[in-house]
Amino acid sequence: MKTNITTRVAKTACFSIPFLIIISFIMFSCKSSESVRDIRASRGEDVAGRGFSYSKDKPKEAMVKPLFMQQLRRATIELPFQKGLDVRGTRTVSEEVTFTNAENITESVDREGKKATSLNEVQQLSEVVVTAKSRFTPERNGRVKVDFLVRVPKELLSENFRMTLSPKLFHNDSIIPLKEVVLKGEAFLAKQKQDYAEYDNYMKSIVGNDKYDDVFFDRAGTDKDIRNRQNLYYEEYYREWSKQMEYEKWKTEKSKFDAAELAKLKGYRQRFYNEYVRKAREQVIRDMANGKDTVGLFAQYMKKFNKNAKALVLDDKNFEVSYMKMPAKFREAYEEGRSLDDIINNVLTESDSIEIAQNRYLFEAIAENEMKKERKGEVAKEMIPFPYEEGVRLDTIIDTGRDFVYLYKQDHPVTVGLKKLSLTMNGRVDAVDRSRYMMAPGDTISYFISSLSQLVDTSLIYKRTKLYRDAYNRLTTYVKFQPGQSAFGINYKDNKAQINNVLNTYRAFTEDGKFVVDSIVLRVTTALDGSYDKNYKLTEKRADAIKEYFVKSLSGEVNDVNNVIKVEFGGEDWNTLANQIQQRNDIMNKTQILALLEGAIDPDDTEAKIKKDFADDYKVIRDSIYPLLNKATFEFNMHRPGMTEETALDVQERPNYEKGLKLLQDREYWKALEILSDYPDYNTALCLICMGYNAKAKEVLDGLPETGNTEYLRTILSIRSNKDNEAIDHLMRACELDPSKVYRAPLDPEIADLISKYSLQRRIEGLSTPIEDIEVADAN
Repeated sequence: MKTNITTRVAKTACFSIPFLIIISFIMFSCKSSESVRDIRASRGEDVAGRGFSYSKDKPKEAMVKPLFMQQLRRATIELPFQKGLDVRGTRTVSEEVTFTNAENITESVDREGKKATSLNEVQQLSEVVVTAKSRFTPERNGRVKVDFLVRVPKELLSENFRMTLSPKLFHNDSIIPLKEVVLKGEAFLAKQKQDYAEYDNYMKSIVGNDKYDDVFFDRAGTDKDIRNRQNLYYEEYYREWSKQMEYEKWKTEKSKFDAAELAKLKGYRQRFYNEYVRKAREQVIRDMANGKDTVGLFAQYMKKFNKNAKALVLDDKNFEVSYMKMPAKFREAYEEGRSLDDIINNVLTESDSIEIAQNRYLFEAIAENEMKKERKGEVAKEMIPFPYEEGVRLDTIIDTGRDFVYLYKQDHPVTVGLKKLSLTMNGRVDAVDRSRYMMAPGDTISYFISSLSQLVDTSLIYKRTKLYRDAYNRLTTYVKFQPGQSAFGINYKDNKAQINNVLNTYRAFTEDGKFVVDSIVLRVTTALDGSYDKNYKLTEKRADAIKEYFVKSLSGEVNDVNNVIKVEFGGEDWNTLANQIQQRNDIMNKTQILALLEGAIDPDDTEAKIKKDFADDYKVIRDSIYPLLNKATFEFNMHRPGMTEETALDVQERPNYEKGLKLLQDREYWKALEILSDYPDYNTALCLICMGYNAKAKEVLDGLPETGNTEYLRTILSIRSNKDNEAIDHLMRACELDPSKVYRAPLDPEIADLISKYSLQRRIEGLSTPIEDIEVADAN
């Protein structure tokens, strides 16, 4: 069995790490090592003892005492000066908006020359983004400015103070803290810097884990332990090796002795044997000489030899090493069968070095260093009672010799239904001696929000229509005939659709007895191809053919239908021809052709001249305009049954219209437009302007009568089109028609800028009505 020296060493020379830590902390609590004492002393720390004491003297008077004793002085918030207003504590703020991809106003017409006013197209326009004119990222909602002045009397300021002012904005039921304003004295700032410097020194005194080997490692002690471990390994080896060497030497010497003894015994036996052989031979020679019989004589001598040599038996086992025959100190080695090869020495390994090093640190200093690391947050609070401020609006060193005034600029998103914002401010004063004074809250400032959406006209919830007893409607159809023919065929080309359109129009007017048709005037015209006289007669025949068809179709619905339907025939339609040429851009000689038409004497000669002199233009006229001249116009002349007066007023409530206005007032423009687009009126135009759809808004306004409201909106559209002179005219007209607009104008940023730019205030004030005579809606 091999000897494991490591096990023996571990039992005698090694302690567990927890055991050593316990020992180290016992030492730490009982005694401070000189090395740790030196480290702490070098850092200016207390090395006198583990206890502490404190002064029982009462502190001096707090630095903030004068703030408790002063009267009528506090930090306040005020509204900035606004020209024309002398109201404290209340302000009407304007919603300022800009638009992404807002429409430019351009005139547009459809194919028939009419202005396009399709509000359905609004849904396909670029997205509107309402933003504030500020440095903030564009948002989807409008924003309002809530600027205010922060004023602090000089009596509240001190070199040893820090004043923290905390404005708060009240948005409906929510309280929104604004960024704080921090005012510091020079001495207070110096104290902050000193505290941070001292804490920085404290942090620098903490040794990082990667520096432990350089600062807290006992290298001399470790080297000594390593040498002791090496000596221990050697001594253990030497002890076993020397014992084995002594055993090996004993075995060698005994082997030599036994071999010598065995050799001597063998030699003695051989000599004894040879003596008997010699004696036997001598006897044989004597007996032979005497003539005696020698047979068996040699055997007799050998028998005597064996009898006498019993004590000289050669047995190797007599020389074998036995447990009982050897010295007691060699019996263990003999029993284990140990040889020199079985003696294994221990070598100092890297793990041994680590094990030794782990127990050779300045554990008292390490414990103190760990304590410092664990307490650094707590120490930071102790050493830095006034941390540097972060995320504040203003952090400044103040001049204590004068009042402090700061214009606080803030904007705020306008959410759905928001009509009012309130603002107040709290404040506190911290002194370098850590005393504190809480100031009384400042007065509350209220902001009433103004936006274009407040210009809604609620009177339009009801549709008021002026009804006339007599009415008429004109419908143009393009009934087709064979070239030069007057016979009417209902199934020829799209005649059936054209005639059904007329019949449906008639039935729509007479449905539910809304109107009674007094007469239907049918007028037929034709194009210029062919002679003028033939075309005149052709239209007469065609008009009769169409009337004949209608008489048959309406005979069961209209009494005396033959007299109700009256016929006119106009021949060639030169008026429509001239109007169509005037509107075309693809006729190169438009002016000359119109001059020929205006001065025409013989129609056929005029057509021939146009065909000859302006062949290309004539081809366009013939292909594109002539088909529009072959038409039949129906004029329905009607009256409302039971209506005795010439006119009457019809009032009807518009479905969902009131909901649309509520959405508009709450600035939910898209939802509002979904409803208002069915009613293209003033409120619809207002909604489009709020969204930046200027061109669509103008199309709607162009179809409305002139009022103070519509002129006010036209003012805004003109400003957005950079037409200031036109905007001024509309503004003056709006104030003439509605004097209350004089007081409204300063609340809308675009118009307010126009008034300021051209100094229009006095001019529009001359158009105003005394404010007490104006009916003002409750702002709330």
